[in-house]
Amino acid sequence: MYKIAVVDQDQNWCLALKTFFQKSFDITIFENFPYSFYELVEYDLVFVNCSNFSAESYTENIHKLEIVHFIKKNFPRPPLLVIVLDFIDEQSLKLGKKFFPEAEDFFSKKADMEEILQQTQKLLSAKNQKRFEQSNQLIPGVKAMYTLAVVDDDKHWCFALERFFRGEFEVYSFPTASDFLKQSFDFDLVIVDYSIPHLDHEEYVESSALIRYLKNLRYPPLVILVSGYVSKNDSALGKNICPEADAFCAKDAGLDELSAKIKDLLACKR
Repeated sequence: MYKIAVVDQDQNWCLALKTFFQKSFDITIFENFPYSFYELVEYDLVFVNCSNFSAESYTENIHKLEIVHFIKKNFPRPPLLVIVLDFIDEQSLKLGKKFFPEAEDFFSKKADMEEILQQTQKLLSAKNQKRFEQSNQLIPGVKAMYTLAVVDDDKHWCFALERFFRGEFEVYSFPTASDFLKQSFDFDLVIVDYSIPHLDHEEYVESSALIRYLKNLRYPPLVILVSGYVSKNDSALGKNICPEADAFCAKDAGLDELSAKIKDLLACKR
């Protein structure tokens, strides 16, 4: 079931929408943008109510503009965005497209719920088809980038991965699990360093909790656990460290072996 978020203070309209949509979608209502608006990235589609645009209403909507621009720009696969207006005429639609060029569509509250439902289903169907086509484009001569996150405080290792996978994957590096969670949850694959420090077990606990969290998401990414403290000769030990991970790779096994594991996992995912 698709997840939809609605950011709107109009309680009556939101209640009507939720009542009409609840059999088709998992819908959540927010009166205002959530304090941590990053959580909106977990939704497939977000409705954002805005006053009909005019010179006076621009200032009222500036914070919405900033949040929408940020979400659409900084996440590999952001949610679909629909701007909801009290009514749609030529002038309001023109201004809406000017201020929200990232929006997939503009809906009017004057439209009946059946029409809104059909438009929503059409948008989500198109999104699903596009994702399917992208996942099937990994053939010679066709470019389709998977997104890969590396959670590791070893800058040299992260830099090596970015250089090694350049042209194959979109690689993003984060020094800690906290930094990763502030950025995005929507990656195809996440490489997590376990470290296994001799005395301080903070990173051990943080990495383990992160992997369990990722595998419990609605659309969990593939996860590879890596460690510089476990030799490639002890790969069985590595697999037992965190069974929730899809694979384990010792850092001393080399990037070629890591690359092979990644491609095997992605092939199975398809």
